[in-house]
Amino acid sequence: MTPTIGSSTDSFGFNGLKLFEVVRDCLPDDRKRTQNLLETKDDMLFVWNSKNCSVLTVNWRAANVKKDQQQKYQTLIPSAPQNFTVEKILPSTEATFLALSGPRGLSILELPRRWGPNGQYQNGKECIICRSYNLDEHLFNENANLEILQIRWHPASPTDSHILALLSDNSIRVYDVDALRHVWRVGPSPSLVNGGAVATTSTKAPLSTSSPTTRSTAKLAYLSSLGDTAVDFDIAPPRVVSGEADLTTTTTLEDTSYSTTGGGHSFAQPKKSKGGKIEWPIVILRGDGNVYILCAGIDTDRPKLQGPISILPQVDDNYGLDSCSLVVVPSLPPTIIIAESSGKTHHALLLEEESPAERSLTELDSSLVLYPCEWYLQVLETVELELGLAGVDEARTYSCPIHLKRDLLNESRYFAYHNAGLHAVTMDFTRQLVHFVENDDDLNEKYPLFNSQSRAEYVVCTKALPNSSTNSVLGFALLSSPPGILLQLASGQVVTLDLISDHSKIRDWSVTPGGKSSLATDSTLKKMMKDSFQDRIQTILKSGTTQPILKLDQTAEPTPQESFELLTQATKMLREHYFVKHEKARQEIERRVHVLKLLKQQQLSEIDQLQQEKQQIRDTAERLAENYEDICDKQSALFKRAQEVVRLATLRLPKGSFSENKFADMIEKIGSATRQLERNVDQAKQKITAQQVQVEQKQKAQKERIVALPTKQEDIIKQIIGEMYTQIEGCVTDVKKMSSVLNMT
Repeated sequence: MTPTIGSSTDSFGFNGLKLFEVVRDCLPDDRKRTQNLLETKDDMLFVWNSKNCSVLTVNWRAANVKKDQQQKYQTLIPSAPQNFTVEKILPSTEATFLALSGPRGLSILELPRRWGPNGQYQNGKECIICRSYNLDEHLFNENANLEILQIRWHPASPTDSHILALLSDNSIRVYDVDALRHVWRVGPSPSLVNGGAVATTSTKAPLSTSSPTTRSTAKLAYLSSLGDTAVDFDIAPPRVVSGEADLTTTTTLEDTSYSTTGGGHSFAQPKKSKGGKIEWPIVILRGDGNVYILCAGIDTDRPKLQGPISILPQVDDNYGLDSCSLVVVPSLPPTIIIAESSGKTHHALLLEEESPAERSLTELDSSLVLYPCEWYLQVLETVELELGLAGVDEARTYSCPIHLKRDLLNESRYFAYHNAGLHAVTMDFTRQLVHFVENDDDLNEKYPLFNSQSRAEYVVCTKALPNSSTNSVLGFALLSSPPGILLQLASGQVVTLDLISDHSKIRDWSVTPGGKSSLATDSTLKKMMKDSFQDRIQTILKSGTTQPILKLDQTAEPTPQESFELLTQATKMLREHYFVKHEKARQEIERRVHVLKLLKQQQLSEIDQLQQEKQQIRDTAERLAENYEDICDKQSALFKRAQEVVRLATLRLPKGSFSENKFADMIEKIGSATRQLERNVDQAKQKITAQQVQVEQKQKAQKERIVALPTKQEDIIKQIIGEMYTQIEGCVTDVKKMSSVLNMT
């Protein structure tokens, strides 16, 4: 696979993105050294904003597809400002965290969740305050010369939160987010170095006049001069170690599956054998070219350090005395690539020793225990990279640190980026190794001869003349689906190139198993000012040199030449050692104020947004309460109707007991009789009403009727009435007579 460089150096059109327009105005102040301020993870692109101390991110795949629409970028603001200059960013294996690293510090940024149509963080929110953790701030404040040389995410982390950091004091510190889990020694410690070697390099000044910091600095410089300081490390494929007999068995391709998702290694854990444990060999490179291996698991407290590894074939210079970087390619067997500052890269296979020899090595640190080495390196070839344009003799003498990154799609290729540009190196022997492993059933198959040489392509050159200023690489990342490379230069230019992919070499992608667990942490705002900013400024202003008190001879006047030299020396000292520190302190104060202002503005906007959402929630709650009451009333009415329906349905069930049927028949008869009585009562009422009407009519007619008798009948009646009246009068007279007679008697 080779990059295709046409007339355009921006195949993906990243120069037109709004994100890189902002990045060009926010480049770091120190742009003379190679850094890695951008990185990709799946379809997300992360770029460090050195001015605002924030991370700019965008879905580069969506931006590449929708070229006619300007894809909006997002700003991830760390909740705790960094007290160091960030020179490298590295996302974790599952894109849960983002590591921000520099020579003087390490910070972990917790990435938010993604959702929405474009797969952005929090549905495309413009600014997001993310929880961040500054690791071991006190350690770097107390040790002015302590630096971080390399960081790697551990591929076996169950929570995707374990990170390894190589420090300049020959130690690897293992962190689980903000918690320090282990400190592994990988070489002699400056604080423990003793013996005549250090004594011979010390000055004649008495020990009482030198501070502990000065002594530690001298010892660290002494170790660096001897090349006994680790400069880089990488994690090799895992293996299963027998717990009983302490025997080791290296896993094969059938036992281990590799995943190349993400910016670093992502090896799937091999299957555990009964009674065994998993170890991840950590390959460590020292400045003198020696290679060591630290056999450790993620929970190992005291791992075994093996080395130095035998490098075959042997040469006088041990394949370089100025080694700077190392990378492990997970082939079978693993391929170790070692780079020197002069531009040479060595390709070697990590092979197992048949019978490890017992040997004891004398280190500067007598407390460091070295175990017999179980591997050796077989160097197959050495590739010399051109640091500058060919044809310039002085360009061959130019040297600078070489940074290595392996290709995630093809294990036969890796990239080397530096101050002079970018190289792509293709290793042909890896294909021969694969062919040899796949044909292991054929007993007549010959061993690979490795007769073909690797190919190195100078993809991007940023240094034409030896005296010209360097246009260093500030960021290099690999793109996938579609494949490509992304390069950011110190001048602000962005170079994107397509890669021609050989589909036969593309490996199957496998998802690394492992769940994510939420981390219960305290409020980061309380930890944001964990270290006083005044202490930080004092650390910056602290001078690393001490000046004696002048006691000049007062009897003789100094000459003008001596006075001028003294004044020049004092002026030079002020300019080089004091004014620079004051300028750095001023920049640090301005950066802290700027970051705090941005953080305050973002928090105020968040508060306003939360207040609006609170009012909306309150209005919604009131509306829902009213709807709830209406629904309750309707529900009560429906409940009563449902009860009636259930009752009627129960009565009409086709099946029931004898008593229930008898009772139902009785109820039905009573109901029929009741309805019959009601009808009879209604009929009686109707008849009574009709009779009353008739009676009233008859009474009214009788009152209005006049009876007229014939004259003859009237005379007869009058005659009869007269006779009756005469009879009555006679009776009355008789009664009176009888009464008078009775009274007289």
